[in-house]
Amino acid sequence: MSIVLCRHTSTSAGSSRWVVRLDGGLKPDITIAVRMDATNEGIRDYYLLPGIDMTWENLRMAEDNGVYLDAYRFETLDYFLGMAERVKIQEAA
Repeated sequence: MSIVLCRHTSTSAGSSRWVVRLDGGLKPDITIAVRMDATNEGIRDYYLLPGIDMTWENLRMAEDNGVYLDAYRFETLDYFLGMAERVKIQEAA
């Protein structure tokens, strides 16, 4: 797992943008991209990006990114914590 903080920037037209810098050298199974709010003081949302689907180093994001990226968007890390939760082998099978 890798964690990347993504600072908010604005275009000249006033649109919000974030750049996710994926570290290809680490080759994490999951990258947690933390998008900051417009003031860069709080967290806006999280993207749980699977390494198998991320084939580029820098990913530019806007407010809405289409189903290909927004399918990985979450308001909290509850889903990630559920993935990391220990379960008995019988329950997983």
